[in-house]
Amino acid sequence: MLEFKTPTIEDKELIDSYLRDCGQIDCDSSFANTYLWRRQYDIRIAFDDDSFYRAYFRQGRPFAFSLPVTKGDLRSAVDKVIEYADESGVKTQMGFLSSANSELIKCIYGDRISVREVRDSFDYIYKREHLALLSGKKYHAKRNHISRFKRSYSDCSVKELTKANFCDAYSVAERWQANNEATGELEIIKDAFDNFEALGLFGLVLYVEGRSVAMCVASEINGKVCDVNIEKAVDIDEAFAVINNEFAKHFDKYTLINREDDMGLAGLRKSKLSYHPDILYSKSIATFE
Repeated sequence: MLEFKTPTIEDKELIDSYLRDCGQIDCDSSFANTYLWRRQYDIRIAFDDDSFYRAYFRQGRPFAFSLPVTKGDLRSAVDKVIEYADESGVKTQMGFLSSANSELIKCIYGDRISVREVRDSFDYIYKREHLALLSGKKYHAKRNHISRFKRSYSDCSVKELTKANFCDAYSVAERWQANNEATGELEIIKDAFDNFEALGLFGLVLYVEGRSVAMCVASEINGKVCDVNIEKAVDIDEAFAVINNEFAKHFDKYTLINREDDMGLAGLRKSKLSYHPDILYSKSIATFE
């Protein structure tokens, strides 16, 4: 039977060897997400000879699994998940399935499963060029926000996120948290900074008159797609639009930027849709009867 454990930094190289070539562009395919949210969602991982498995636990028992990433036979890998769930006394639920993977699972297991879309988990994915240039009528409001920011604050700058300015970025997160419900993100941001290089993270800090007002932290999904894991802004309404635009201009090696889901929050959904995603990456959950 599979043996699940909490992921460690030392697992990154092996997990990347599976995720790098699996063709997925969802935020769950970033090792950084698996590692940084491991405590919050009790994420555990397992391996066998040719597959990588990820499970989400609650009160010591698994309640959901990701689709195994395998270099072998997918059905065999999924059957191992079903066996593990049965041994654990829980129903097999496989989440974060793309449309293609949902169809694949339905083809393999037929009437044994039911599949439903989870709109709150959809990823918003954008062409980097579109977020960098903001061309055309549909981005008129965004261009206005950035222009207003630059007219109002001539003494502004953007710096790449490094150990030298972790404290400035963390200050943004602290000030943001002070005005919002507790999310557990401060602990996650600290963990990200403690393991910044090992996780392959990168990002920016936005300053106005020497004071940090926005920050973002990102990770690579593959050579052409990156994931914005964390983004915060405070004090200035337009700071979010500016850090978003600066990130897209700065990290031009990527073709696509995944800005993750909206968690079902109406305001966040409106904001992410206002940037006109090029891919609204659907996710579903399959329940094995």
